[in-house]
Amino acid sequence: MNKNIIKLFLLSLILLIISSIVILIYGKEYEMSFSVSTRNIVSISEDNRTGKIEIIDKRKKDDFYYVRIKAIKPGKADVKVSYGDYGEIRSFYIHKSLVITDNGYFGKSNCSEVIPISLSIILIYGLVLLIKKYKSSINDNLYQYKNVAYLGIIIFLSFFILSNILSIFNYQGIYDTVSETINSVSSVSFYLLPIAFITFLLVTISNINLIRKEGFSLRNLLGVFLGIFLCLSTFIPDTTYNILMKTQIVDIYNLSAPGPYIYNFIESIIYLTISYLECILLGTIIIAIKSVKRKIKYNKDFIIILGCQIRKDGSLTPLLKGRVDKAIEFRNEQFKNAKKDLIFIPSGGKGEDEVISEAEAMKNYLLKNGIKPRNILLEDESKNTYENIKFSNKLIKNKKANVAFSTTNYHVFRAGLIASEQGLKLEGIGSKTKAYFWINAFIREFIGTLYSEKKKHIIVFIMIIITLIIMITITYFANNI
Repeated sequence: MNKNIIKLFLLSLILLIISSIVILIYGKEYEMSFSVSTRNIVSISEDNRTGKIEIIDKRKKDDFYYVRIKAIKPGKADVKVSYGDYGEIRSFYIHKSLVITDNGYFGKSNCSEVIPISLSIILIYGLVLLIKKYKSSINDNLYQYKNVAYLGIIIFLSFFILSNILSIFNYQGIYDTVSETINSVSSVSFYLLPIAFITFLLVTISNINLIRKEGFSLRNLLGVFLGIFLCLSTFIPDTTYNILMKTQIVDIYNLSAPGPYIYNFIESIIYLTISYLECILLGTIIIAIKSVKRKIKYNKDFIIILGCQIRKDGSLTPLLKGRVDKAIEFRNEQFKNAKKDLIFIPSGGKGEDEVISEAEAMKNYLLKNGIKPRNILLEDESKNTYENIKFSNKLIKNKKANVAFSTTNYHVFRAGLIASEQGLKLEGIGSKTKAYFWINAFIREFIGTLYSEKKKHIIVFIMIIITLIIMITITYFANNI
């Protein structure tokens, strides 16, 4: 078993024991308060039903009246407060351990804040372990799908930690905390729909530009599909609710029946799924940008220039010219800072509609820009990025050489992933290009992360489902005990 999992389990066990001891010691008494700013309390008395409590202290301070009670016998009991002709009743549940909980079985008890505090500690510790794993993976190799998965899960987990910490300051017991958490998940739709709609508009406009420039293909419509999915998903719970209301197949108001709890589960799992996917997408964007912004070391022996379409006359397109210019720029910076020259490997074969190979076109451009022939090593057989890297690596005899690659900025992470799949740790640099290339690249790598790291995502989803089942089960028993 993983050492981190064992550590997390042991911490959880220790905090569970500590929390139980604290509540068992201090939970046999409970202090409540009543506002007396606008009314005078006439009398306070206990109403022992199946259980028994005893009022052991009453005191007035400022605008509040404080009453302390002690558990005598397990069961249910009330405290009645009279304001003359009016009054109110506070209900309590006395457990077999004589721990008193306010307003039901899973209500607040004395010192019960230790529960969300312990949970926050466990979640924070888990987050720290995950961040360490993420940093270690980044330092080992930036271009890995698991880095995106780690970062997305870190963002997702951070949201729940923040929510849990905020609940400590207004803790009203397990039941209220669970109910508020479920409601907060459901309320995401209010914020999510505008974001999803704006995302849909942006990716649609971007994909239209992409199709105009690059031609129609399903791959160029990935952004539109994602935007439609986000928009439609936000309507599913409300649509389900309206259908249940009209058909009355399930009574969603009967708290004694399973209907409302099943609906809450379905609603929560939909919103949590959307939130989780958004976190993974955000992680994809961050890692892709990080791949471009990362400054690589000035110790390179070779730099592979990844090819793409050239013009009919054999000259470079703006896209390819940007890649070569970026490689030349890096070489000049390395020579200036480290006094170290490098070998250029222009990589790309000859397409059916091209007069010369992409590699030869890049070589001609390099020569025109002052690069000496001995500093150019041609790779002119490859047809795609995978072959660019594979065939170029074969030309490098010294397998301990430090190698970089130059491509367009949106393509850096993708190219790095392809290199990693071949067991190569290359560093990449990227030239600027149009924004519409970026969005589709983000979507593509987002889908790639979901597929490549499916085991991690399945584990997270199983944990989410188990947590939801526990939470909704608590609300069911709280309403039926």
